[in-house]
Amino acid sequence: MDKTEFSKLFPIIKNESQAARAYRLLELRIVSLDLKPGQAITESELCDYLDLGRTPVREALQRLAQEWLIKVLPRRGMIVSEVDLQCQMRLIEARRAMEGSLIRIATRKASKDQREQFRTLAAGFREAAGKADEFILSETDSAFNQLVFEVAGNEFLVSALQRMHALSRRFWKIQSQFEDILHVTATTHADLADAIASGDAEAAITATEKLLDNVEAYTRAALDRS
Repeated sequence: MDKTEFSKLFPIIKNESQAARAYRLLELRIVSLDLKPGQAITESELCDYLDLGRTPVREALQRLAQEWLIKVLPRRGMIVSEVDLQCQMRLIEARRAMEGSLIRIATRKASKDQREQFRTLAAGFREAAGKADEFILSETDSAFNQLVFEVAGNEFLVSALQRMHALSRRFWKIQSQFEDILHVTATTHADLADAIASGDAEAAITATEKLLDNVEAYTRAALDRS
């Protein structure tokens, strides 16, 4: 994706700081595999691409390094982190330990208006499944995660899971090149969003576990191929 196309697809968000914009766009480039695992990167190249100064780009890179998406090599620069399948399995274990708690809290605390938003997101997931549209799935998933984080209002769970979700989204993107996993991912997310909208915590937890079971299944498939 060239610089002009990228800027049109992902414009500046109102009141977004330059550091936040740099982080958002760089994370997207990594998760979408526009910046590939193992690829060397430089601050100057990224500043030019994003049309931002060194300070916000440097802050974004520091945050991405903390989230294991960027690896800093002493005296050798930076690379996009490689994908480690054993690490991915440990990531799933950690998500199982925390994601259910977050979903249960969000299901309990969601307001009437927020439940309507979850219903709208469920429809978006089903549209993505019906059209096999990865862009709709990605945008709906991003909005869903942000709404869950907002509703739950637990900064400790949110901080931990935000890091995990970025790594999980990148791995999903890689695996979608080998397996037809879009439909099941989208429909499972739709079931989860519907359960939260209905205030059904047990159904929401069941959908969350099914989602993580699917992630674990295609991770094990990747291990078998390696």
